[in-house]
Amino acid sequence: MSTISRRAFIERGLKLTGLAGFGGPRLWGPARIQSIQKVSGGNSAPHPSPDPPRELGSDRFFGAQTHFGQFRPGAEDVLDLIKGAGIGWIRDEVYWSEIEKEKGVFKFPPAYDHYLKAARARGIQVLLILDFSNPLYSGADKRAPATPAERQAFARYCREVVQRCGPLGVRHYEVWNEPNASTFWMPQPNPEDYAKLLETAYGGCKEADLNATILGCSTSGVDLDFIGRVMRAGGSRFLDGVSFHPYCQPLPPERRLLTDISRMRKAAPDKPLWITEFGYPTYAGPAGVDEEAQANYLVRAFLLARTFPAVERFCWYDFQNDGEDPAEGEFNFGLVRMDKTPKPAYRAYKTMASLAGDLAPAELRIEGATYFLRFGEGEGRLLAVWRLGGAESVEIPCSKGTWKIVERDGESRTVVVKESVLEIEISEKPRYIVPAA
Repeated sequence: MSTISRRAFIERGLKLTGLAGFGGPRLWGPARIQSIQKVSGGNSAPHPSPDPPRELGSDRFFGAQTHFGQFRPGAEDVLDLIKGAGIGWIRDEVYWSEIEKEKGVFKFPPAYDHYLKAARARGIQVLLILDFSNPLYSGADKRAPATPAERQAFARYCREVVQRCGPLGVRHYEVWNEPNASTFWMPQPNPEDYAKLLETAYGGCKEADLNATILGCSTSGVDLDFIGRVMRAGGSRFLDGVSFHPYCQPLPPERRLLTDISRMRKAAPDKPLWITEFGYPTYAGPAGVDEEAQANYLVRAFLLARTFPAVERFCWYDFQNDGEDPAEGEFNFGLVRMDKTPKPAYRAYKTMASLAGDLAPAELRIEGATYFLRFGEGEGRLLAVWRLGGAESVEIPCSKGTWKIVERDGESRTVVVKESVLEIEISEKPRYIVPAA
């Protein structure tokens, strides 16, 4: 049995020493905090957002990817599950090629309006990806916009989307998806061309709504070379936040996530960071994990990312499996299966969001393979604990009284502490300790 430092995690909370001049909690471990300044979008717009911009509560940190832009059926049922899990926002698309099939004529498929209205009715925000090429301008080879005329056409599409979707509650947009990958930016990634597209797209969006938040980069992985070249080409002036996809499967998030966020913070020190894709597929292939590991990694990744004030949002990829084949990795990233039955990760997400969604992280402490993450102060405080490797019993200093231990999937039990020490077994499966009601 290990005895954790006598600093009272739960009784008084740790005194925050802070990092001078950065205004955030101190983190123990590899992460470092830097201050950020959000880029203002302006105070007025020809077509302002339907609601004034506001500081979003911490519950909005938690997001998930959906694919309604691909005309998936059953949007209402899926959105009900999303709301039920405490997920505050989704990331989806309105494809350029679907809304402009004749040059200069924009028609939105009813399915697009339908899912946006259904999300808004449930209080779910939407981040829309502005993508991809349009054969009217690129031809059949799906080439990314590479000429001034093609970029201006893309900017018109962006303006039309913001004008149409702003009144439906959309305030956040992302320019392209993974432009550093030839799968999405054909024929080959070109950061300088992407920076030019950012400039024209940003102008088109802001022409429609100065209050819109425009994200850029959206890289596959932490591609510092690509992002650096975009910034040096002037792209930093035409985005309000930097998005990226720090996948690390099948490795646990502790192996890379904190380091990857720190690297991104250095690459974009004056921009908010959005993790717009991160996840683990549940399949038997080389990059896959089992469903229990997926649930564990989800909680640990989200909680660790929240210790960085610069990270404004975190989106799990994705909410629903994309296919039925259990041997295909791309089909099995979901929190729920194709038939909408939940995996353990769905219940883990729901528990995490309900307990930690409204609380600000106060301290992360790493002692060997053991992680302690404290949220909140006073009666609302919460401690999340887990350990890499095998299970181990530990003693945690805490005040006398009745406490509740909540399991990853929501089951709970109460314990009475008589000697100012709580003995608890911790493992790869995160647990939460909260004051009993």
